[in-house]
Amino acid sequence: MRRVFPALLCAVLLALAGACRAEAAEDITVHCTLSVSSGSRYAVYMTDGRTTTRWKASNGGDTWVEIAANRDIRQIGGLYILFNEAPPAWRAEVPDGDGWRTVYESAGGFLHDTVIPEEPVRRMRIVSSSKKEKIGVAELTVYGPGDLPDTCQHWEPTHEKADILFLATHPDDELIFFGGAIPTYAAREDCRTVVAYLVNGGAQRQHELLDGLWSMGVRNYPVISPFPDHYGKTEEATLAAMGGKHKVRAWVVALVRKYRPEVAVTHAVGGEYGHPQHRIAADAMIRAWSTATDPGYDRASYRAYSTWQMKKLYLHLWNDGELVMDWTRPIPALGGITGIDAAIRAFRFHLSQQDAGMDVIHTGARYDNTRFGLYATEVGADEAGGDFLEHIVPGQP
Repeated sequence: MRRVFPALLCAVLLALAGACRAEAAEDITVHCTLSVSSGSRYAVYMTDGRTTTRWKASNGGDTWVEIAANRDIRQIGGLYILFNEAPPAWRAEVPDGDGWRTVYESAGGFLHDTVIPEEPVRRMRIVSSSKKEKIGVAELTVYGPGDLPDTCQHWEPTHEKADILFLATHPDDELIFFGGAIPTYAAREDCRTVVAYLVNGGAQRQHELLDGLWSMGVRNYPVISPFPDHYGKTEEATLAAMGGKHKVRAWVVALVRKYRPEVAVTHAVGGEYGHPQHRIAADAMIRAWSTATDPGYDRASYRAYSTWQMKKLYLHLWNDGELVMDWTRPIPALGGITGIDAAIRAFRFHLSQQDAGMDVIHTGARYDNTRFGLYATEVGADEAGGDFLEHIVPGQP
């Protein structure tokens, strides 16, 4: 009996564990009917599997999308929404008597979001919280009850205070030229990582960058500038297309003042292969080292955030204070894959760039994405090396 009881107990516990484990939610989008406030002929674009097409309301007043599950299947357990552009404030509602009850509210700004009602329902809708601002949806996936896939993104706000700030120029530069840096630092529980982009790249590339960052374990929403992608014949022409030198430099200073990074990492002074916007990013961050501390520079961001002194600034391929990073170390929080493998995997989400002639493996080796240099420091030179946060205590207020 003593031999049977432990085996029986183990079997019972395993059965209970299996019973308690939620099943994976089924994609039931094809079994649902979508209704919209206006522009109904474009509603099909929300479920065509392409982020390059979208539905957007075509009139004023309330803007909404209603989802109704067919009665012969299970109920709605969750929605995964890819907006066409960063949305204004919106909410998700479920039926409540003759009206609707709010189950989720968003202040807006997140291009991807997930909604899970408290209980499965037959109908849901997403509604713009402003009659003046419309929402547009590129893709909408409806799930039944159960655990939604890990790929359903539900972003946290950008960290209010950064231990480390990565300023990349374009979506995918953070992978090609910074290698495994972002997954390595974002996966550290005590490290508040902020990822920022000097160029917004348009909706498609923003969808790609979010998918890539999410796959690397980033959960706090990145900062994406309003500046267009432009490869001018000269740096001056490129700056002019971006609104002028002061506008770009002031944006980077405001970025530093708002998120107060202990450490910043950005591009090579020469722009790696000479791209003017890479050079502009490096120049703006170098100048921000001193101008972010000057109350007289960019009074608007000074009034909003005061001044800030970074502790360290690293530039890609900078020779002084050089350190070589190791992106081949396993990251437990990412299932044991390495930082560079996480970056390679993330690059696959940048579908629009797969034929552009650059990638993490080859281009990242040519412009060695493990080599950085300490351009400026308030805490002394690195001694051990191999860590952007050497001499920094993460989590400081």
